[in-house]
Amino acid sequence: MISRFLLPLLAGAALLAQDPSANPQPPDLKAFLNLSDTQIQGFVQLQQQKAQALQPLVQQATQTQQKLQQILAAPNPDPAAVGQLVIAMATFGKQFQQIAGSFQQQASSSLAADQKTKLPPLQLALELHPAALQAVSLGLLNAP
Repeated sequence: MISRFLLPLLAGAALLAQDPSANPQPPDLKAFLNLSDTQIQGFVQLQQQKAQALQPLVQQATQTQQKLQQILAAPNPDPAAVGQLVIAMATFGKQFQQIAGSFQQQASSSLAADQKTKLPPLQLALELHPAALQAVSLGLLNAP
């Protein structure tokens, strides 16, 4: 069960990190944080490095996920083998979080103090996003 949700997360994050050039000049974020072009280029480079760092982990997680699916498809899955693979997937998740956290720290450290103070409202917006979308779907709010 864990691996069913973890693998898409790992793969999706790695894929997104591989093409940060899709929008190299995020105008809204640039204006909100008052980012320089140099800072944005640094973030793009960090995202590329993060993708390279995550690629082997994603490959391992994909192989482990495939093994788990094969074992579970068998008539009598070996509980010990299933357990080992589920633990391996959880370990991949922790490694992913550590790598992503390291790159986030690097990115954050390149911000000026006044720019860092503007990050908590962005984090709150991310956390509230699902609830806001639900409020829009129920007619409680109008979408921007």
